[in-house]
Amino acid sequence: MIVRAIEIRNFRNISRAALSFSGTFNLITGRNAQGKTNLLEAIHLFSLGRSFRTRRSEEILMFGEDYMFARLSCKSDSSVDFRLEMSLEREGNIKASINGKRISGMSEIIGVIPTVIFTPGDVMLASGPPGGRRTYLDYTAAQVSPAFLSDLKSYRKILKQRNVLLKGYADTGRMSGEIDAWDEQLVEKGAKIVSGRKDMLGETSLVAADMLEEILPGSEPLRMVYECSFDPEGNGTADAFRKALHAVRPGERRRGHTMAGPHYDDVAIYLGKTGLRRYGSQGRKRLVAIVMKLAQAAAIMKRRAERPVVLLDDIFSELDAEASTRVGSLLSDKYQNFITSPGTEVLPRVTTETSGAVLYSVASGVFSSGKELRCGVGVET
Repeated sequence: MIVRAIEIRNFRNISRAALSFSGTFNLITGRNAQGKTNLLEAIHLFSLGRSFRTRRSEEILMFGEDYMFARLSCKSDSSVDFRLEMSLEREGNIKASINGKRISGMSEIIGVIPTVIFTPGDVMLASGPPGGRRTYLDYTAAQVSPAFLSDLKSYRKILKQRNVLLKGYADTGRMSGEIDAWDEQLVEKGAKIVSGRKDMLGETSLVAADMLEEILPGSEPLRMVYECSFDPEGNGTADAFRKALHAVRPGERRRGHTMAGPHYDDVAIYLGKTGLRRYGSQGRKRLVAIVMKLAQAAAIMKRRAERPVVLLDDIFSELDAEASTRVGSLLSDKYQNFITSPGTEVLPRVTTETSGAVLYSVASGVFSSGKELRCGVGVET
């Protein structure tokens, strides 16, 4: 997938912008809080259907304005043109269309434009709370499998309804007979989610391990292991989930929420036999997080036969020159890359010297003219 151009009005601090892009490297430079990440957010909005920075849609509107509008023009690897539009009013009304056809909900956008995004907070992917690693697998699987996305959405709805029933019991002491029916639905969808996550982890973990070896030759091998909270032995996930729900029912009645399920699962990450979360250095954790994201891109491309758009927010600033060069070599021009940075001096040469690479600088939400980079020197186009 190639994003050809974007038009933006009243998106965070970007009052108005109309930008065209390279199919290889797009470099966005500027000081902090000037609009670099906002541009990536606007592009990614058309992939996820919502912001990756907030769940409150009104926060993406420019202060003092009543509406936001964005239009993305892109072309798939099979030469299909897409035009996606989205508008948001301060009252909360959202409208979106694909090639001029109105869609009923933002969830219909998910997966149309496959993307992978790395933000500074993603260094916690390798060492932070389990929720980040669950989201990593869910996001990857959702972009390649509509069935997984459907099961995930159903699981969340069932979980929410089951929690309502449990809270009602905790408050009143009366349990509705509906709980057993909700249990069976939760078990059915939960088992599928675990299966989909394990399948995706099996693919991404091997690619990530190879990439880390390329960046750090001779390092301890990277391993990622799915840890199912209710089925540690890996025997019959659905039956194990059913038994776990039965076992925790007394506690659920007291606490008023579901206490077993894939929403408690995790991924254990090892370098050799050493657990990365507890014993890995910050540098190792950052590199592992980066290769996990790039492995995500490889998995999406393999499953969909479509290259994802890669959005990298300040990925190189805390890497030394050698690590930056090796990470840059993993990118090459395989994907369309959008890379933000305070300046070009911290970027590896492969990103600035690739033929056709484009540079934008931004200050206070205003983007400069596009510049094509030749031999690392900006030339007006």
